[in-house]
Amino acid sequence: MPYDVVYLADRPDCVDACAAWAYGRWGVQKPDSSLEKARAYFAKCCQKHDLPLTLLAINKDTNFPIGMISLWPRDGEGWPDKTPWVAAVYTLYRYRGLGIAKKLVESILQEAKRFGIDIIYLQAGSAAEMYRKFGFREIDRRDTDTAAAGHEILFCKDI
Repeated sequence: MPYDVVYLADRPDCVDACAAWAYGRWGVQKPDSSLEKARAYFAKCCQKHDLPLTLLAINKDTNFPIGMISLWPRDGEGWPDKTPWVAAVYTLYRYRGLGIAKKLVESILQEAKRFGIDIIYLQAGSAAEMYRKFGFREIDRRDTDTAAAGHEILFCKDI
């Protein structure tokens, strides 16, 4: 299935999709989160030359978004001394297993290099094994009620 990786800045019509995916996957587990807050944050991600920014995987056949990844200065309240973060990595369910997440991670790492970033952080629970395969290394772990796996793992990757 052919797809392109593009900046959300080039497809601002996809802000609502990004917000819905992020809120539906992670936000509903957090009492201070809302769909409106997610929408407002992804609207800020519509840029190319500063953080936060978001990349999309766009299905070439339908022109619809099928995945996303972001580069954010912070991702949540945990580990406040760490920055920047790979965040909001999501692939629409029917497109999983096709290498889209891998391509999105590779693309966001290229963006980090463009910004002169030499280390990047990521938190994961149920997707931890995928990030290990992508070369991220675990540096911390904590239990949480808001993650599907019951814990969050802090990963980092040298760029």
